Amino acid sequence: MMQTKIGFIPSNWESWDGSEYTGKWAGKMRDRCVAVLERLPGLSLVVPSKEMTVDGCVNDIPEAERVLEYFQKEGVQGLLIGNMTFGMEVAVGAFLSGLRDKSIPILHFCTKSAPYSPEGNRATDTWCGQFMTASAIKRRGFTFVHLHTCNPEDAYFTEQVEIFTRAVCAVSRFRGAKFGQIGARPTLFESQFWSEENMQRKFSQMVIPMDLASAFKRLDEIPPDDPQVLKIADEIRSGAGEITDVHTDESIITQARYELSLMNIQKELGVSAMAVNCWTRIQEVYGISACSTFGRLNDKGIITACEVDLLGAVSMWAMYCAALGEAKPDFIDWTDLHPEKENVWLAWHCGNAAPSLCDASCKSRLVRNERMIQWCPTCHGALEFKLKSGPVTCARLVEYEGEYTMFFGNGEIVDIPPFVRGAYGWVKVNDVFDWEDKMVENGIIHHGTLIHDPKVADALAMFCKFLGIKAVRGA
Repeated sequence: MMQTKIGFIPSNWESWDGSEYTGKWAGKMRDRCVAVLERLPGLSLVVPSKEMTVDGCVNDIPEAERVLEYFQKEGVQGLLIGNMTFGMEVAVGAFLSGLRDKSIPILHFCTKSAPYSPEGNRATDTWCGQFMTASAIKRRGFTFVHLHTCNPEDAYFTEQVEIFTRAVCAVSRFRGAKFGQIGARPTLFESQFWSEENMQRKFSQMVIPMDLASAFKRLDEIPPDDPQVLKIADEIRSGAGEITDVHTDESIITQARYELSLMNIQKELGVSAMAVNCWTRIQEVYGISACSTFGRLNDKGIITACEVDLLGAVSMWAMYCAALGEAKPDFIDWTDLHPEKENVWLAWHCGNAAPSLCDASCKSRLVRNERMIQWCPTCHGALEFKLKSGPVTCARLVEYEGEYTMFFGNGEIVDIPPFVRGAYGWVKVNDVFDWEDKMVENGIIHHGTLIHDPKVADALAMFCKFLGIKAVRGA
């Protein structure tokens, strides 16, 4: 599981730190927050100790400066700023004013106040103080998300901080990421355009290209009897439920060599994800399909998109990180509407889904690619199966005139006929024509991404807020 360092600032004002009736309150509330935060998946908590500051809270400007130095040394990737009591606006302001990274994601929350005394005395006034803290954050130009007033034991708090953690995981790995472009996009797929300049300006990203001849040279240099090749070939054989008789030992060894070559290229280029040419030269030169190879790479966490769809690979990477690396993304076509069922559409591609996504009721088949035989009669290497049922998030990032938009939504893969060749799933949503209208209006192209994790959708909404991406959610 991907781990993300989140710094927690428990804000306190000594004059509002409880009463004789409640006892000192801020430190106790800080401990309650820490007990919950330390249990959340993917969140690596960084918080001032009780030796560093009074009760482990941030009470004044000198303490804020010490905590700032500590957080920067630890390399925190996101901030939780919480009012344990009324809070100290100027201490939070001092901390933020010293930050080198003004784009760091921030989540602000306010805990509920301490109980009133029988005489009617208030002890903490957290709801009041939160407005001063939120103002301090806003005045300094930070983008932040605010939670409704709650206590750390509330399910709402846990859910929202988990979403924030996922968003920060994605943001921190998205900014500055490098993406591999292997070969040229298909001549007939004009809509798969992207601007390297805009990616550099907006997200500090790089596209690192490699021409197809150089990629094939890497493949040719790998001997068929390489131990790694033989191991991968055995995995291909054992991982497919059925291998059709068009496949030969030679074709499976070629697929294994190709997989190893792409693994080596990913390391050579040092990229987070790749968009790879998959037709027609691979069929014409080697007689194989790249589909199952891409699926196996995605299962290994080497995120790979088909048809040199660079922004498709970028979309997959964002989703993968928003899932904390615990679910594998699938590169799909938004293919068709169900012939009979309302609000059901077909998520499909030739046979490139990660093998782990195969439904338990289905036996996968390693076959010829049904679409690529026009260029190669053998065309070995598409892994066909029905995607496992259950809730999913679907998404796609696009860019027009320097402005980025991410469309995303929740659905559920349902186990219904008809059977479809390739790797496929019938996805049920609340309103498919709401999806269609928003996708057309925002220029979403025919490729999308799908992941078996419904929480990714909420994380993507927050991800877009922090990165200045227009977020469009399907109903």
